[in-house]
Amino acid sequence: MKKSLFVANSMTITGVVLALIGVVAIVCGESFFEHLIQIAGGAIALMSLFMLVMRIAKSKDGDSKLEKSLMISMFAFALIGGVLLLCFAADLVRIFAIILGAIILLAAIFMIIITLIYREKGSKLSMVYLIASLVVLIAVAVLGYLFISDPEFGNKVMAVTLGVIMILLGLLLLFESFLVRKTIKLFNEKMLTDGLVEVETVDAEAEIVEEKTTVE
Repeated sequence: MKKSLFVANSMTITGVVLALIGVVAIVCGESFFEHLIQIAGGAIALMSLFMLVMRIAKSKDGDSKLEKSLMISMFAFALIGGVLLLCFAADLVRIFAIILGAIILLAAIFMIIITLIYREKGSKLSMVYLIASLVVLIAVAVLGYLFISDPEFGNKVMAVTLGVIMILLGLLLLFESFLVRKTIKLFNEKMLTDGLVEVETVDAEAEIVEEKTTVE
């Protein structure tokens, strides 16, 4: 039985989509996450509004008043949440960058303290490792501070980092899809060749049997 190219085609499409998202993230920069939240908020608001209208218009008679009220309240809250995401996307992204920066800064300070407390004394190698670790951790702490002081810079760094990761994942999936497609084609060609050989063998055996029957 021949193998389908569905998996390879799906991997190719996914790889292209991921690469495109990565390019968009790098190009948009600090506004990427804002647009992303706006799209998500708009989608949630529209879907919630649709479900709310459908629930009110086609309410089942068998449902109790409590069930109807709970469903309507749930869709109403989802609608309000989607609208809030749509309207305050920039503020949410800025707050997220500040929170992430604070986490990075505190983690770097904590790691610097741990490194200084538990460092091995009297070894040149440990001193080199200590200096290198402190340089890296100080750089990370500065990055966290920049996230806090300039959230737009933090959003841009996150968007570019995400974009690079997405592009790499997309290229990896494209490469893997080519390998999978090649393997499937070789398998299908082998199956076709084996089938032709089997048919020719059966025909040859039938001819031999027919010849023996005619001679007898």
